[in-house]
Amino acid sequence: MGGAGAGNVNLRACCQYPNPEELTLVGLNSQLDPNLVAQLRSRGADFRSCSSVLVGHETPRALLKKSIQTSLAVALDLLAHGDADAVVSSADTKAVMVLGRSQLGTIQTLKRPAIAKAFLGPQGQFYMLDLGANLRCSPELLQQFARLGSALHRSHSRSEHDPTARVGLLNIGTEPGKGTAELNQAANLFRNDSNIHFVGFIEPSDLFGGSADVIVCDGYAGNLVLKTVESMASFLRSQLKLLEANTDQLQSLAAKVDIDRYNGALLAGLAGVVIKSHGSASERGFLHAILQGRDSVRGQLLQACTQALTTG
Repeated sequence: MGGAGAGNVNLRACCQYPNPEELTLVGLNSQLDPNLVAQLRSRGADFRSCSSVLVGHETPRALLKKSIQTSLAVALDLLAHGDADAVVSSADTKAVMVLGRSQLGTIQTLKRPAIAKAFLGPQGQFYMLDLGANLRCSPELLQQFARLGSALHRSHSRSEHDPTARVGLLNIGTEPGKGTAELNQAANLFRNDSNIHFVGFIEPSDLFGGSADVIVCDGYAGNLVLKTVESMASFLRSQLKLLEANTDQLQSLAAKVDIDRYNGALLAGLAGVVIKSHGSASERGFLHAILQGRDSVRGQLLQACTQALTTG
């Protein structure tokens, strides 16, 4: 029920999902298009009703006290009890994180979950975390994020060889000693961790240079990067639409800067697969968030993340 369209945009996305019988949809019946509901029911989708929805301005305390019958809470409860394999939601990020931690908990030994997202680079997808869940991160927490990111890369890699992730740490320079003391302490932890293939500091100007498969940062810097990248991608797509020529090269470029294809961020570290979609995502964007949830389950992401944090 989160996001624009009071749930109906998301329902139309569900109609495009290739296997609707896999879906359990949680919503407020009075706000949903009955024709869309009937169409999805006829194709095998299950529906669970809720009695209220979030408005997006709840405090963490209010979320924990008064949100048990909201669509998000009901969906997370299904996941917590094994009645779902993943949850995809357009709800406010804070709400997803607060209720996710309350109802699912975190992977054993993890201090705090992170928001992780895939981007397309010259050598395929690379991942960034944290993108906004934790504004300040200790060196030890950044080390855990590096392990989580490595597991994320491994679970989604299609390589037949050992898909060891190259991990970079976002900084204002690449030379040792650059940046804050915390970042340099984190770099030392990365170097001495046999579970992390550390390739050094990565400057923002080299994010899309292909030198790392996982880029780790605190949530403050990560959220600024995320919104800058999305803004630039939207601008490029708007400019491409103005071009009259419709060549294969232009179509390929447009696909690479298509933010709908990369909608959906993983709340990495929760004890369950939870995907956060943009509240303003289009039908196509929400569909890609569902596909991301499906692929995370098929790639045994939760098992990979658990192993990464409990090994060594």
